[in-house]
Amino acid sequence: MKHQEQIATVARVRNCHAKDQEERLVDALQRWIEDPIKPKTDGGKLSVHPILVLLAAMALVAGGTFLFFSLVQL
Repeated sequence: MKHQEQIATVARVRNCHAKDQEERLVDALQRWIEDPIKPKTDGGKLSVHPILVLLAAMALVAGGTFLFFSLVQL
């Protein structure tokens, strides 16, 4: 019985890896940035992960601050 369970598990893992090889890069990127709780809005559009939005906003503020103090003579 244990041998049959191992064979079934190996088959499921191979099936999962076979599906991953067929996946396009765009689909993988979309799955990476989508919100894990609610990936699509009511209209069917992509809902971006809130942490990624926060990180992008922080990077924008940091870049703006760097440019401001680099270009402005105090």
